[in-house]
Amino acid sequence: MSAFTRLWQRAPLWRTVLISTSACGIFSVLFPAPWLTARLPYYQTVTDKAGHMLGRSSAAQTNNAEGEGRRMVSQPPLDAQFEGVIPFAGRQLPLPAGKWHPVLNYQDDVSHGEILTSIFVRSERGVVTGFIIAQATTQSLPSSDTQMLQDMCHSGFNFTVGDLPQDGTHTECWLTSPIRVVNNLFLTSNQALQGLLSSPLFIPPALQRLGMMGFDLPPILVDAGWTHIEKSKSGTGVDFATIHTLLSPAEAGQRAVPGAPEDWSRAGMNNSPMVADFVKRSDTWLKNWLPYLRKGYNSTLEGGPLPAAAATDPGFHG
Repeated sequence: MSAFTRLWQRAPLWRTVLISTSACGIFSVLFPAPWLTARLPYYQTVTDKAGHMLGRSSAAQTNNAEGEGRRMVSQPPLDAQFEGVIPFAGRQLPLPAGKWHPVLNYQDDVSHGEILTSIFVRSERGVVTGFIIAQATTQSLPSSDTQMLQDMCHSGFNFTVGDLPQDGTHTECWLTSPIRVVNNLFLTSNQALQGLLSSPLFIPPALQRLGMMGFDLPPILVDAGWTHIEKSKSGTGVDFATIHTLLSPAEAGQRAVPGAPEDWSRAGMNNSPMVADFVKRSDTWLKNWLPYLRKGYNSTLEGGPLPAAAATDPGFHG
């Protein structure tokens, strides 16, 4: 009889401890503690291999799958085209004149799963003449999450701004603002607007896709933006829609824009009559377009084409 066998038979307490330790060790590998795997990378590797042998996903695989499920990005075919009024986030989105191509749809359930973002582009002979960034809630948000939207309208770098009197139930404002295009990036001195235009989650993929498809962007765009925020009818929080239509001041099929780069600013726009004229026409068009944006928010737009006089923005060349 071996020493181990004799000890097994004569030491019941030792036998119990040995069995318990072995069982705990096995369970710790099959059901690892998160704090332990974080501190011991090798232990994480061992538990992942054990889980794989049992057909169970590792923690890293589970986290990746959850992240992919929460961040939903789709790239519709660019050869699809829309005109007139289209459904958007449970509402309606009126499109300015021309044929608009969908570039990207994005919804982030990690931070703001209640917001849907869609991007559309319009072009003439391969050069972008219009770029729409449309965002709207599909579920209500805390009102504090909309502060950046309101700050966009209150920047001193905008060309023009306007708003409706607040009545405690809704807020609405609109703006025109200069956007520079540098190395396929949108740049503006309006810091709140820059937060939207530089979002790494949907702007770079959209611009990269346009570049791969051979679309050129002019060096200057003018944002004709509108934001509507109102208290939720279904409970606490607020709902909103914000539509930014970036218009090109270039001639049809051209990238060059009138005026010097410094003329495309609030301080310098009056130095160039052509720049001042485009800004004025953009502001006038936006104000005439507001009733259609409001009806779209309330889903009261009628079917059929929109009136050409209202839909034809300064960037459209027919």
